[in-house]
Amino acid sequence: MDLLPARGTVVLDAVSQSDVVQWLDPVSVRLVDVSGSAVSVGANHMPARGWIRRLAPAGWDLGVPLGGHGAARLSSRLALLAAILREPSLTWVTSVDPLFAAENKVVQYRAALTAGIRIPATAMSGSPGDLAAELGDSFVLKPLGPGHFQEPDGSSRVLYIKKVQAAGLAGSDLLDAPFLAQEVVAAEAHLRVVTVGSRAWTAELDAHGLPLDWREDESAHHTFAATDRWPQVEKAAVRLAAILGVGYSSQDWLIDEGGPVFLDLNPGGQWLFLPEPIATSVAQALADWLAGR
Repeated sequence: MDLLPARGTVVLDAVSQSDVVQWLDPVSVRLVDVSGSAVSVGANHMPARGWIRRLAPAGWDLGVPLGGHGAARLSSRLALLAAILREPSLTWVTSVDPLFAAENKVVQYRAALTAGIRIPATAMSGSPGDLAAELGDSFVLKPLGPGHFQEPDGSSRVLYIKKVQAAGLAGSDLLDAPFLAQEVVAAEAHLRVVTVGSRAWTAELDAHGLPLDWREDESAHHTFAATDRWPQVEKAAVRLAAILGVGYSSQDWLIDEGGPVFLDLNPGGQWLFLPEPIATSVAQALADWLAGR
């Protein structure tokens, strides 16, 4: 935001739309920018660019019963956002349909295989025995859907990636809240690769002494180092983002004895925790694209 002019820059989500949306009809939308001025987009106005990062703040629908009046209100807010997202005069860093498709890990792995990118052996099944026969007695479980949620008391829970034994999952329904099962890959280093268009930046984290999911170690969030040692990974990351149709991505890779392995792509993921010059360079690249520079 600091890198964009206040005049003409609009910030909108499902919570703020009552303050930001002034008018919408089938051919135009009038919005309030961060300077308090009115901005119009549509067929008779200047083209505009945008970035779909989050449709609503985290927790905005917490405690709202499905099917109730509150849920209907929130759904109507999203319907208004959907109408704006599909305004033909708007060009997005990532359009809404590729954005939601790219959030699905199975879709990501299909695209990676198409691009000739190595991924861990991956499967889904309700039978732990079948998974063990394919992946080995020990394998990794990761959620197919959200990796975090809030308890009724308001506390937050994160579903960290865990190595499990098939025998310990007897009686579990792994398709009730579907989980992906993957082979265990012994990481020597973790990579966070951020792409904006055809550009990429890579930060590296030594995996030795860290848990399987580095996010469990608080110090790991602050010990990534900028690196230029993996140009082949950056090229593959840009290629994968292009196949998925995402103009921005935050990708997780790891390095094992066989080389780079792709793990995950987030089309709206975090980058500001990464070291300089990466954090500022990514923000600058996004601002430049949005401003048409």
